[in-house]
Amino acid sequence: MRTPSPPATATATLTPAASPSPAPPTATPGRPTTYTVQRGDTLYSIARRFGTTVAALVAANHLADPDQIYTGQVLVIPDGNVILPTVTPVPGASAQVIRRGPSDRNVVALTFDAGADTGYAAQILDTLAANQITAAFGMTGQWAERNPALLQRMVNEGHELINHTYDHGSFTGSSTSSPPLTQSQRWDELDRTEAIVQEIAGATTKPYFRPPYGDYDASVNADVYARGYRYNVMWTVDSQGWNGLSADQIVQRCLSQAQAGAIYIFHAGSASQDAAALQRVIDGLRAAGYGFVPLSAFAPR
Repeated sequence: MRTPSPPATATATLTPAASPSPAPPTATPGRPTTYTVQRGDTLYSIARRFGTTVAALVAANHLADPDQIYTGQVLVIPDGNVILPTVTPVPGASAQVIRRGPSDRNVVALTFDAGADTGYAAQILDTLAANQITAAFGMTGQWAERNPALLQRMVNEGHELINHTYDHGSFTGSSTSSPPLTQSQRWDELDRTEAIVQEIAGATTKPYFRPPYGDYDASVNADVYARGYRYNVMWTVDSQGWNGLSADQIVQRCLSQAQAGAIYIFHAGSASQDAAALQRVIDGLRAAGYGFVPLSAFAPR
């Protein structure tokens, strides 16, 4: 079992803009501060240290790829007034929405959202392992932070990860009656989660994104594509376990809606009986002649 090495403790090298004397490890209001990247740093950890955002760091330093920073690189720490770039959606520069895979093979893909409490994630992993099925997990950054061992197990056992934002806020606001997030807020949600997953498990959520509540529009697809997410992963069959269905009802629903190329969505949280229904769903699908493939069989990396 691969265990990630703990990142080296980073030591800030700070230089106030108007003085060569060392400064405390906070950005001076109104003046940019520089920071020398240390071994084990990520943009997320640097942003968290200085009270800024990954998107602001990317803009202030004109970074083409936020995943590619290197030891010794000198970054400007913005003072909070940096103007973030905008992305104008253009034809082709948008995440592809995936609701179903090809129907020419009698296979399905299983996906599980892990966004709130720990729930039955371990039981789900046990069931998948016993059946030798590779699934995909829609991961919020908050869930990953709270469940590092389970995240590492998912990666160790070959499951794929989907960026489900940091705190499950609606990007459009349509399901929460709230204002839509700005582009910079959307980017920060994605970047924070990706950085956490990399720090804990040495893995990536790219190129898969799943919008909280299923809320998205053309601007969301353009914004997530700009951060490296080529696929907006939706679903064909929703177990509705999150909506209070019993295990028996979940099994009946999932089997009655089975079709070639279906993408199933389940939830790991304790409010859902999906984990209790999972083995019977798998048995029923196999009895009906279906096999199981990873998400990447429908949406290649």
